[in-house]
Amino acid sequence: MEQKSPPTFRTSFHSFLTAINPIDTEGWPEMKWYGKIYELFKSPFMFMLIITIPVVDYDADRHKWNRPLNTLQCVTGPLFCAVATQGAFKSLSPHFPVWALILLIGIILAVVVFCTSKTEEYPKYHWAFAYAGFVVAVIWIYSIANEIVNLLQMFGVVFSISNAVLGLTLLAWGNSIGDLIADTVMAKQGFPRMGISACFGGPLFNLLLGIGIPFTIGCIKQGGVFKIEFTLLQVILVAFLTLSLLSSLIIIPLSKFYIGRAYGIYLIILYIAFLVTAVLTETGVIHANF
Repeated sequence: MEQKSPPTFRTSFHSFLTAINPIDTEGWPEMKWYGKIYELFKSPFMFMLIITIPVVDYDADRHKWNRPLNTLQCVTGPLFCAVATQGAFKSLSPHFPVWALILLIGIILAVVVFCTSKTEEYPKYHWAFAYAGFVVAVIWIYSIANEIVNLLQMFGVVFSISNAVLGLTLLAWGNSIGDLIADTVMAKQGFPRMGISACFGGPLFNLLLGIGIPFTIGCIKQGGVFKIEFTLLQVILVAFLTLSLLSSLIIIPLSKFYIGRAYGIYLIILYIAFLVTAVLTETGVIHANF
């Protein structure tokens, strides 16, 4: 029986270069010219994601274990998280910044991983890279979301648009377009219950945790009190949200949990009415004293 020879440095280095390549070289010849431009445009971003986020795929060969790449990610992942959360440049002492400590820990961890693993098979602790990848991916999402908010605020300053209007329109649409596509696809694939559940579960998650966690942190920082300015816009937001939930609670059971086209049209009209009312309120056309 023929035994496989251990991988050489050249094969390991070639595997590493293939893993960090952000361009789809196999599909490149079949791409249209605009597809190639898009592939080149996104390649720097994909490269940053590849070298910082570990990926564990149990359906792939060796669960996507790549010894040189995973060793590198032990350094780049924690260092990116420290920089993205703006904690890297704080100082533990006058001459020892946080990024130096993170870099030192990452190098030590990388040496341990490299010395306790093999190129041809994944180690027993490879599952830990999945959790590390999840954490780094969350930090990436956090960083991108912050930059999107900053861009929206810049547009607001340039075009004299308030943050509330930006949040009601561009930010809300950008935050929900992924759910819209995913829920629609699930419904078309024969899983309507899953799609409908996600329609309510996603916003509920954002409402409870997306508001609850920041407000809890804000209360802790401000000594247990977080003051909110109560305006007519908040009343409109709560009123339309209550109307939407109550109408769903009443109409869906009455229709024997059959959701037809008419109910969808009703929800669209309700959203348009809410958006127009909220924008008119924020621009001062509709006003009231509280």
